[in-house]
Amino acid sequence: MLPFLFPRAPGEKPPNRGGDPRFYPYGEAAMFDPARDAALMARVKGGDAAAFAELFDAYAPVLARFLYHLTWDREKAADGVQEVFLRLWRGARLWNDTGKFSTYLFQIAKNHWINEHAKESRRVRPLPAPGVSEADPAASVPDPRPGPDGEAERRETGEAVREAVAALPEKLHIAFVLGEYQGLKYAEIAEVLEIPVGTVKSRMAAAEKHLRQTLKRLLPP
Repeated sequence: MLPFLFPRAPGEKPPNRGGDPRFYPYGEAAMFDPARDAALMARVKGGDAAAFAELFDAYAPVLARFLYHLTWDREKAADGVQEVFLRLWRGARLWNDTGKFSTYLFQIAKNHWINEHAKESRRVRPLPAPGVSEADPAASVPDPRPGPDGEAERRETGEAVREAVAALPEKLHIAFVLGEYQGLKYAEIAEVLEIPVGTVKSRMAAAEKHLRQTLKRLLPP
């Protein structure tokens, strides 16, 4: 594991995901309320816009974070949230209350990202200038103020991490983001991706190995 990737706030304890205390969730699992969500979706199926708005308010920040860590592009993430909820509204009649709403919503978001990622992969795009993050266009404007070495190192590390995560193969990428940035448990990731828990563990381990190898090339010793 790469502990510097996901620092915890002072005094903050990591969750116990399947007995493994290493992980720190960036998601908002406390907002997930299966009973509330099922009741709201039952109303949404009947065309209740107020219930739909309540679900949007609860889950839009979670989805925005999820899609941002897949794309490193805030505008794309915001557009993705709108698209996911539009699909949810249009397909509300397909909702089956035997499963968790949060899992169902993440599945829609996952499918949206896979489709958009495939489209993006077919486009020929100019590469960003070295050291410039596509997620932050303002980074292309040089700052004339000298910064402390620690701040420069932090920016360099952050950029390297973003590049390394973005370079993960698709299956490893989405599993890693769900686990590390959203704080989902292995069983929850398995539900979203519709794969066995053992496969989730294998993908997470492979993603960590891939990141270590990539960061060795990107960061100075």
